[in-house]
Amino acid sequence: MKNKNKKMIVLVACLLVVIGVSFAYFVSSVLVGGSGASIDATTATIQNSELKVEGSLEFNDLDIYPGHMNVSSIKVTATGDNELIPYNVIWNGTNTLNTPLNFTVYKTSSEIEVSATCEKTKDVVDGAMMYYEECSISNLESLGTSIASGTINKNETKVTLTEDEFITSSPTGLVQYYYVILEYPNLEEEQNSDIGGEFSGKVTVEKSDATPDINIVAAYIEQEDGSYKETSDIPQEGYVLNTEKSVCSNDAIPGWDRENNNRLYVDNLTKSGTSCYLYFDEYLPTMLDIIADYNISTRNDFSTTVIASNAPTKNTVYTTTDWTNNGTGTSYYFAGAPEDNWVQFGGFYWRIIRVNGDGSTRLIYNGTSPIIGEDLNASTLVELDGTTKHQFNNQYTRSEYAGLQYTIGSQHGTTEVSSILQKLNRWYSESNLDEYASYIDSNVGFCSDRNMANGYSWNVTSALFYAPYDRLMSNKNPSLDCNSSDILRIPVGLITVDEIAFAGGVYGAPNESYYLYNNQYYWTVSPLQFTDGRARVFVVASDGRLGNDWVNYMNGVRPVINLKATTQFIGRGTADDPYEVAS
Repeated sequence: MKNKNKKMIVLVACLLVVIGVSFAYFVSSVLVGGSGASIDATTATIQNSELKVEGSLEFNDLDIYPGHMNVSSIKVTATGDNELIPYNVIWNGTNTLNTPLNFTVYKTSSEIEVSATCEKTKDVVDGAMMYYEECSISNLESLGTSIASGTINKNETKVTLTEDEFITSSPTGLVQYYYVILEYPNLEEEQNSDIGGEFSGKVTVEKSDATPDINIVAAYIEQEDGSYKETSDIPQEGYVLNTEKSVCSNDAIPGWDRENNNRLYVDNLTKSGTSCYLYFDEYLPTMLDIIADYNISTRNDFSTTVIASNAPTKNTVYTTTDWTNNGTGTSYYFAGAPEDNWVQFGGFYWRIIRVNGDGSTRLIYNGTSPIIGEDLNASTLVELDGTTKHQFNNQYTRSEYAGLQYTIGSQHGTTEVSSILQKLNRWYSESNLDEYASYIDSNVGFCSDRNMANGYSWNVTSALFYAPYDRLMSNKNPSLDCNSSDILRIPVGLITVDEIAFAGGVYGAPNESYYLYNNQYYWTVSPLQFTDGRARVFVVASDGRLGNDWVNYMNGVRPVINLKATTQFIGRGTADDPYEVAS
């Protein structure tokens, strides 16, 4: 505590006179009943954005003694089209106090609970009465380091609280918080002249002429051994900014826009003179990145097979609407005999069926070596229990047995696991693919479509046909739409009959010239019908045509998995240089 001989002095002989004004050394016009200032809001238009300012500099008590402190919260919201706005935070108002008011400004990106607690004290020293306050600020450390400080002097009507601030406007409004600690200082001199004084006003913003002034102190690029070497230039191609290692001062956040000519950008840029240290890693693309450089086409006629002679073999994919993203995504699929949809993953070779609507990559098993052409054989099927032939389900006398998962007495149930899915799960585990779970997306799902075909209703005792029958046998119109009840969120499944049709297969039409042909019969996940007391499921026949079989018959199994959208790849996607997951 300061020397009490220099506190605010009120002679004991004059005490009764001072009591008459309740020791209110000044009264602010914005204070009401001691409850503090109301929240004011002002709006400023800077460039093409609107900055809304909410909050005032305030005191919480009518009876304010020297040493009083208060914390004011100022909220700035910038609404606009993602432009960087330079501005000053200013106070406009009235101040008739002889004692200059001290202010200190802090800034945060989120709202923080901070408050001042003051205790009024009076002492008698050498016959004089001393009145003052001792204050503390709770949670002050959460505000970090102050960004500005100063004084508001008598008769000043405009004071800059902090200058050359920056905020990036957004359509939804980006928010910045300022916390101002305002102090009526306890001077080492008499302050009675402030009794009855006035302090009031508003906080707003005005345009600043400052420029961002970003200083790239150093840039580093990744080396083959994982170390970094300083470079004199920011790389333009083949690299991506490592946002975890790169740092900027003033809490700015560096970013990298690869889609727009590899541009560096800095978010949360709120101060001029920002310095950055940048680290760049070798760029490794996701499958969506790779597909972006392909020729994108569409197909409308699915009544004829797609073979090597009527579809490009390189750099071409086709698009359709995708159920994996609630019917709003775009799926990019391969058709015909592409030479660039090979993937080596988990010790096996796979072919890319499609890039799903959520960016994940769907793969179908193709064996332990890149077999093509006349050499295709059962090695493209998985082997369990000494055989590559397996039942879809060992039960067949009810329509429910056509589901990869099913519930007896329910059209779309999933409580029971089919024989084929039990074996798929076992193969997945025994093949150690579960060790690669961080790359495999179990949420994309597999569609075991059990909607009814037109003219049929759910009846477990009589003949019925499923919707894939209409789409692929009657109308030749495949779709990736799926009833949400039939989407199975599992790590491994089977290909749908619609995906085979998109790739170039047609019901009843042999096709030995598209990439899903393997000279073997193998199961799909798509149910066909329940007739003659037995359930049927679609298959791919040994000549490449779409067919069907009773669920208790023995056919091959080609597992299907989905790699996460964030998975990065190296390679060219060919049989001799397949895509591989970049670890």
